[in-house]
Amino acid sequence: MSQYKAQANGAIKPAIQQFFESFYAISDTPDDHEKYSQQFTKNAKLIIASNEANGREGTGSEIMKMRTSMWEKVAKRSHEPKVIYAGASANDVMLYGTVGYTLKDGKEASVDWAARAHLVEEDWEWKMDFYQVYLDSAAMARAK
Repeated sequence: MSQYKAQANGAIKPAIQQFFESFYAISDTPDDHEKYSQQFTKNAKLIIASNEANGREGTGSEIMKMRTSMWEKVAKRSHEPKVIYAGASANDVMLYGTVGYTLKDGKEASVDWAARAHLVEEDWEWKMDFYQVYLDSAAMARAK
C-alpha cells in the first residue's frame, strides 16, 4: 500500500481520495514547485501553521513563494496521511497524518498534523480552493 493512501472515514469521493494521494507525493518531491502550485485554484487560500498564502498565479505567487520556502532548510519530507474524514459537504474534508523531515543539516523530526480542505473541479480536475494545515511548529523548531 502506498504511504500516501489514507483510510477514508465517511462518504469520500474516490477521486478526492486519489487527489490527496497524488498531492502528498508531489508535496514530498523537492523540485515540483510548479506542480504543487497547480493543485490549487487561481484564488486559493493556503494556510500552514501561522503562514498564509493567497493565489497561485505566476512564478511570484504567494503559494509558490510559500512552497519554495518550505524546502529552504528541508532535504527530505515524507507525509503519511492516516485518515480522510468527510466534511460538511461532499467537497469538504478533514485529514490527519504524520510528516517526517530530514533537514539539510542532517537533523530529523516527525510531526503530527491535521488539515481541512475544500475542493472544486476546475478544468475537469480536482483542485483545492482552501487548504489549512494545523501542526506543532515548535516540534520543527526543536529539530533545527
